[in-house]
Amino acid sequence: MENEEEDKAEEGVKEGVQEEDKPKFDKVEALLNPDASPEDMPASIRRLMERQEDNDKRIKKAIKKTKTNPKWFVPIFAALLVIGLAWVVVNYVTSGQYPIPAIKSWNLLIGFGLMFIGFVMTMWWK
Repeated sequence: MENEEEDKAEEGVKEGVQEEDKPKFDKVEALLNPDASPEDMPASIRRLMERQEDNDKRIKKAIKKTKTNPKWFVPIFAALLVIGLAWVVVNYVTSGQYPIPAIKSWNLLIGFGLMFIGFVMTMWWK
């Protein structure tokens, strides 16, 4: 019986120590609560949240201002690059006979011109 009483007394002391040593999380819980009022928060946290809101507004405004290319832009420049490359390859493989036999070596200029236009378009890609 005495051992049981001593155990209960020790448990009571342990519980008492644990109660005293427990950190109070009222302020932390108030911060994590989405319905927490600004009065419950320290001033540093309020300033931090205001800065975050300002940053969010600025980022959303910047995203709205961002312009993109039309949907046809990427396929056109990709096609120009591929067609230009194919034009040059065909010219070399056929020794200047094709794609247009009458202009012979000027086929290289046409092929490189197509690739150059496609390359310039890649610089405007957003």
